[in-house]
Amino acid sequence: MKLSTTIAFVCYTLAIFFASCKNQAVEADETERPKTAVTITTPTLQGFADFIQLNGNTIFQKKAVIRANITGYLTSMKWKPGDHIASGTIFCSIQTKEQNALSNIDSKEPSLKQFKVPINVSSSVSGIITAVNYNKGDFVNEGDIIANVTDPSSLVISINVPYEYHAQVYKGKGCSVQFPDGKVINAQIQEVVPYIDSASQTQTYLIRFPGNSLLPENMNLIVRIPMMQASQAISLPLEAIQTDETQENFWVMKLVNDSIAIKVPVKTGLQHDSLIQILSGVNMTDKIIVTGGYGLSDSSIVTTGDKKTSAE
Repeated sequence: MKLSTTIAFVCYTLAIFFASCKNQAVEADETERPKTAVTITTPTLQGFADFIQLNGNTIFQKKAVIRANITGYLTSMKWKPGDHIASGTIFCSIQTKEQNALSNIDSKEPSLKQFKVPINVSSSVSGIITAVNYNKGDFVNEGDIIANVTDPSSLVISINVPYEYHAQVYKGKGCSVQFPDGKVINAQIQEVVPYIDSASQTQTYLIRFPGNSLLPENMNLIVRIPMMQASQAISLPLEAIQTDETQENFWVMKLVNDSIAIKVPVKTGLQHDSLIQILSGVNMTDKIIVTGGYGLSDSSIVTTGDKKTSAE
């Protein structure tokens, strides 16, 4: 009887011992479970705009020429490229061969004096002289182009827009124009040329400058035309978004209970600099892991550091 009691006591003691060891192992395992250091942020409201960027060139739509109205020698021409000339102003004079021959004859005959007066050539338009093709004393034939005149008020920007955007790009559409020095102005599409280039399948649109901007021709500019816009949209930093290899599925790691990171699928929208629009899956009060969340499995244990804002 004593032996059986002793055996029972020993078995009971061993059972308690092994149970205690098992509990200590479980507690040790939970205690030693690694925690990943992460930083978190909360969503912010941000305006977004999607646009197409095209190259533009400045051109003058109205150009005119000053032609010789008679054959002869150019006289009294004082104009040069860059000068502004008004309509009706005398540009130069032309002396015919006969007048040139008579100039060598010293005669006071009134009938000959009237033939010595050179023929004036006037400009029929107002504008800036862009080219002078002859010099004083040169011989020209009737109809030769003596000079070129450009109307500065006819300055436009020409852009070639792929036809696939014809529904979003139209007359009256607002846009922004960036100059080579970085200056940006707002403008508007004012004309659409009813012609499509057969090779590139692009259509020409013309943008006029507000006011009287005097710019050189053939200057390269960058034109941005907005396609879609969203105001006060939920946004997150790009580094908080994770995706698969095909970049078809997106998700973020959301912090719950201050120490557990769970995987939350999201739908993304427009992008602006370092921020991206979140269409679904995230609320404004959610705590989202920004750094340290890459590769984390669902329900991972984490420890948080300093909070990082979306604007940083």
